[in-house]
Amino acid sequence: MKLLKILDLVTQTDKGPFLKILDSLSDVSRKNIPKIEEIITSADGQLKNAENEAIVVLFDCLKPPYKDLLHNRIKFSNCQLDILADILMRDGNSKMTREWFSRLYQEEIRKLKSDIKQFEEKLKEGKDKGDQNRLRDYLIFRSCVKTAYENDLIENRDARISRDELIIIHALAQGLELSNQEIRWITYSVVPLEIIGIDELIRELKDAGIIFYSKKIYTLYTPDEIIWLLQEINNIEIPNKYLRRILRHLSDSEINLVAKKHGIENKLKRKQKADDLLKQGLDAINLLTQEIFKHGSTKTERAERLHKLISKDLDIQLSKFGRSIEERVKYLIQYFNDLEKDVKSSLTEDGYNKLLLDLSTHFLNVNMVLKEEFQLQEENVLEAEVLDIYNIKPRDVLYLFSREELKGFCRKRNLRLSGNLASNIIDNYRVIEDLLIDNFNLVGSRDINGLHKKGLTLKEGELGIVYENLTKRIFEKFGFNVDETLRKQLNTKRHQIDIILNIGNDEVIIIECKTIKEGEYSKYTSVSRQLKSYQKLCKESGYRVIQALIVSSEFTKDFIGDCEYDHELNLSLITSRGLIKVLEIYKKSKFGEFPVRLLQKDGLLDEDRICKVLKK
Repeated sequence: MKLLKILDLVTQTDKGPFLKILDSLSDVSRKNIPKIEEIITSADGQLKNAENEAIVVLFDCLKPPYKDLLHNRIKFSNCQLDILADILMRDGNSKMTREWFSRLYQEEIRKLKSDIKQFEEKLKEGKDKGDQNRLRDYLIFRSCVKTAYENDLIENRDARISRDELIIIHALAQGLELSNQEIRWITYSVVPLEIIGIDELIRELKDAGIIFYSKKIYTLYTPDEIIWLLQEINNIEIPNKYLRRILRHLSDSEINLVAKKHGIENKLKRKQKADDLLKQGLDAINLLTQEIFKHGSTKTERAERLHKLISKDLDIQLSKFGRSIEERVKYLIQYFNDLEKDVKSSLTEDGYNKLLLDLSTHFLNVNMVLKEEFQLQEENVLEAEVLDIYNIKPRDVLYLFSREELKGFCRKRNLRLSGNLASNIIDNYRVIEDLLIDNFNLVGSRDINGLHKKGLTLKEGELGIVYENLTKRIFEKFGFNVDETLRKQLNTKRHQIDIILNIGNDEVIIIECKTIKEGEYSKYTSVSRQLKSYQKLCKESGYRVIQALIVSSEFTKDFIGDCEYDHELNLSLITSRGLIKVLEIYKKSKFGEFPVRLLQKDGLLDEDRICKVLKK
């Protein structure tokens, strides 16, 4: 769930700890970053007065120092923030009730204690499934942790690991290539692991700036933006759901190699091995450059395997492929991270819901599988809106099933069985028009490459008419009467109105759609001349134009200024992004039809203020 959405949900009191941190960081940075000074000044010097959108912008400006603050609080906390952060980073844990969080925490402590016990037994036996080098690494790291923790006792002080000691220990763990889970097993085999009260944990998380906690409904929220920072701090290159995709396409021998490296029982079934590997917190780069390959594999063999894994198995077309193995993996990691931060799903909400419905008919346990895999607490999670909260996308759902299971689903619905099955299924549920509306801004800015990346193939010459038709559909979704009959009746060879909204009582709104490539729309003189001629055309036919509206990707400051001071036109402007933002809020509002008066303001319309009215 995005930070902005959470800020809209919680109270001013719930925002308190987060705003306090931003305020403190702003004091240091405001002189160097003009945008920070602008936001604070516009809020009369108090962040509690700032709009939520402005707070998100401020957070973006302060991400580097915020990340440093989180790093210090997690790494040097005596309140198990490292364990709590690990829980919150997992897929599906961005929103949960206090009771659910308590349950997950206690399960994590029990599991951790059990793992530690097994780990200690392994060390006592003096063997590590034949890997003596790994055993040596464990013993070296444990000895260093024990020394760092107990050396204070010599000076008659409480046992603790200092910040300086933690820095050295962290560097050692990296050198030994220990996973996050292995580090935790060893550390807490030395440092006592005790259960802390849930309210104290929530307080620590709030004060650390990691979560928002709604006291009204006893619910914890962790913004996606914070989760991404936590992943960077913990050197987690990609979320588990993408690691799961990679593991699914590895051969049995490759899975066994990786499992052996991490001390996982060879007798376990493949799925259990993969699940245990995910819980350990794998290093994706190390996995793909080292761990999946047998000792002695040549560079050519590794490069060919990665090429097959990415292009054929994962069905991913990278914009850059890289010359070296390291570059190839780097671009794959970047692809997954861009995918994670892309606010648009590969399906519209309607298409996603239809897919979930069909999956539930074919796989009777799909709801249970989703709940268990992503630790979701809702009883019914088979809704696009619910899964969107947790950033779980259609492909994430499909990759929970084996290839044979997906083949059965495809056969039942007569879908293509060759190639990537997940892609075939998703293509079947895509509604092209709705996808184009989701990417309305890309059409308006004539971004052919951006549209291709979304799987939308359009020709350059089609973009103008497509943008116009999408704008019509958007206003139809608002409930307006897009009167094509009247438009054709009024239009002449010389004067071609793009869109007419028939308001009734012989009153209309005329809309002009302007696409612009790589820039802002600036041709005010020509477009105003157009609109005035349209206004005259309507008047001659007995219709009064109550408002003219221009829709485009962006407008120059001069264009906006000329619009505001044009006394001959009632003219308003709205950007592509702004129009879509208003549509999304309108669909969830109580309004049966869009209030016309919200469009009747000369100059650039403020979509945020319109959205605020629609939310009331």
